Amino acid sequence: MRITSKISADNAIYSINLGRERMDRLNEMITTQQRINSPSQDPVAAKKILDLETQIKSTDQYISNIKNGTLWLDMVGNTVEGVLSSAMEVKSIAAQAVGGIKDPVKKNEMLTSLQLYRDQLLDIPNTAVVGDQYVFSGYNSNVRPFPITKVTADTTLGSNVINNIDTTNFTPGMPISGPGIPGNSIVTAITTAGPGGAVTISNAAIASATGVSLSFKGLFAGTDDPLNVEISGGLEVNVNVTGGTLLRGTTPGSMDMIKTLDQLMLNITNDNLAGVATSVTELDQVTKEIMNTVSDVGMRKARLENALNAQDRKNNVLKTVRSGLQEVDMAKAATDLTNMKTAFEAALAATAKITPLSLLDYLR
Repeated sequence: MRITSKISADNAIYSINLGRERMDRLNEMITTQQRINSPSQDPVAAKKILDLETQIKSTDQYISNIKNGTLWLDMVGNTVEGVLSSAMEVKSIAAQAVGGIKDPVKKNEMLTSLQLYRDQLLDIPNTAVVGDQYVFSGYNSNVRPFPITKVTADTTLGSNVINNIDTTNFTPGMPISGPGIPGNSIVTAITTAGPGGAVTISNAAIASATGVSLSFKGLFAGTDDPLNVEISGGLEVNVNVTGGTLLRGTTPGSMDMIKTLDQLMLNITNDNLAGVATSVTELDQVTKEIMNTVSDVGMRKARLENALNAQDRKNNVLKTVRSGLQEVDMAKAATDLTNMKTAFEAALAATAKITPLSLLDYLR
């Protein structure tokens, strides 16, 4: 077979173009610092890299979920510990009242302290806020878990009966306040239940008024639904404790702390020593339940910490594997590019010498 000048020229051009493509590829790798810049360059490796990217994004999301959940549980834990401290103080006051209170001034001071602790217990969850969300409101995180509730009623000067009032959410011992109602007044009895009902309070009204706005606290405005965060594929952890669960005993079998405290104030007001003793026993159970909640929150935080460590390790492994497939060894790439340029320049020089030759040059 005769090698013509065209064949030689075609082969030379092919080799030069091939060398140019290889240099361009090396330049691209050095510029982007990535070994694969399009799937066609290495389809198998490209698919592995895409799979790894998907897994890395998933682990990044899990890590973000876990960190947010940990922040949420930190807020919950601090609040529950505050509730426990107040509950212990209430229990201490109740224990003092078991033997009876002869001094009316001391009795009034004790009732005042209990009402302050009641307000404090209901205010603590209201102040635990992450961003614009209330930690203890469940799915109703945009509303305060224990807002001030307003009702209208009629008061009569010198009477301890409040008429034309909706008693649906009232319980004996609940503090109530408003125009014409003396301080530290509590509901001693619900004389007529439901809308348009009537209640008896511990102090006679100091003014007459029709349709006045009275206030009470303790109605839970949130929900008791669990708020879960996903920490791994299909694995979730509950990161909340609701105000209803913590203070109102909405979990089956649990104690209603606010109702227990209200009953304690009623028993002290009525000098019901047997009732006070019962309240102390109930407060023992309440504090045990709050301690269990503190412990449960701690265990959930530990679980999130372990999950975070596991996801961090997984993420590091995935990124290391991806790096091995994608990242460029810059030193090696620079050396290869230098060698390629030298070879390319030599090929150009050789081609420049060979290309002008014709068949007559070979026949000489």
